Amino acid sequence: MLRPAALWRRMGLAHHNWPGRFTVLLMTILLLLVSQPIFSSHTYAQSFATAAISLVLLAALYATRAMKTYFIVALILMVPAMGTRVALLFTGNPAIEAIGAITSCLFLAVTVVALVSRLFIVKSVTLDTISAAICAYMLTGVAFAYAFAAVELHHPGSFSAVLFQRPASNIAPLMASLHNFIYYSFVCLTTTGFGDIAPISEGARSLSVMESVFGQLYMAILIARLVSLEVAQSMMKERE
Repeated sequence: MLRPAALWRRMGLAHHNWPGRFTVLLMTILLLLVSQPIFSSHTYAQSFATAAISLVLLAALYATRAMKTYFIVALILMVPAMGTRVALLFTGNPAIEAIGAITSCLFLAVTVVALVSRLFIVKSVTLDTISAAICAYMLTGVAFAYAFAAVELHHPGSFSAVLFQRPASNIAPLMASLHNFIYYSFVCLTTTGFGDIAPISEGARSLSVMESVFGQLYMAILIARLVSLEVAQSMMKERE
């Protein structure tokens, strides 16, 4: 029977990695994905969205803290990403909306690259390793959601459905409408193709194709990598 300390190590939650930075990141991403549609029509929808996204950004920064280069780049991008989140609570300036969408997309893209890089460095499969793989996949969906939002901001009417709702007030609708872009993004990422939303502009079409291809390649490469790690891990145990 495994002792608690040994069990934590097997799960990838040893004290040097406590509390499992990728597992923490995964929890914040799930919170974002669940809370967005639930509070989309709430009076404080933008406040809830800002809080959820801020948690994801902070958890992502925490997850990349051991990777110095990625951490520095992510920290630089995080300042405008979070700053615009707060500014959008008080103003509906399109320029701030665009800056927020672009910097958030770049920040999440850097995090995805950092997570995928780690998957090709680790020597064993743990709970935290699996969490990192899932986080990279989900953050890709959120990153493309911001990219689609930026395209819609630059070229209104880029999609067949109205994804970007603009309320009568001057408050920016980016946070309140983000769940629509997340929905469309994951439809592309998983190549589900419901057909209720279609890209119209060239930018929207290009991003949709890129995300669909990435989603398929990621799953194939990820499964191959994890299986190879598990086989190597099993062979080492047999030799012992």
